[in-house]
Amino acid sequence: MSDEATGRPGTRLRARRTILVVVVLVVVLVGGGIGAAVAGIRSFEGSAPLYAPPGPPSSSAGSSEVTLSLDAMAHPAGESVRSQLQRYFDAINAKDYQGWSDTVVPERVARQPEQAWQAGVRTTVDGTIRVDRIDDRPADAVLALVRFVSTQDPADAPEMLRTGRICWRGSLPLTGSPPRIDTGAAGSLVGTPC
Repeated sequence: MSDEATGRPGTRLRARRTILVVVVLVVVLVGGGIGAAVAGIRSFEGSAPLYAPPGPPSSSAGSSEVTLSLDAMAHPAGESVRSQLQRYFDAINAKDYQGWSDTVVPERVARQPEQAWQAGVRTTVDGTIRVDRIDDRPADAVLALVRFVSTQDPADAPEMLRTGRICWRGSLPLTGSPPRIDTGAAGSLVGTPC
């Protein structure tokens, strides 16, 4: 005779354990499915343009408004960096040397006197400007990881990029309060034709 037929306690205990294991597995699988469904629904919430960088426009530089990614927006210096970069790019687009010099450290002004600066931005228009991330640096400084599009007469483009439209990406160091754009390492901005 089997253990079940005789009603032995060991057999009933094994049967209960088996049922308990099956119930727990079903609960875990159903709970996991519900959790995945909720996560899937939530992944579509929010503002996509803040998560993903905008693609460059088809022919122009795009909007001159400086935008922040969610990561950059969450940084304590996010708004002050955005505001200062807005003034910086507005000055370039308006060919306003004094406005530009108010956004950078004195060393940059000394390196670019007005005549040289004006020649460098003569036909430049910057747009599609986005701060992807802001990293802290020592001594009240931050590093803004930025991307933007510039259009210009190809003759005014950098020597290695003689094209009418360039997609730039790189880092801009900022220091002080309000943050001013500091001198950066050579090659901290990388451009490609776009």
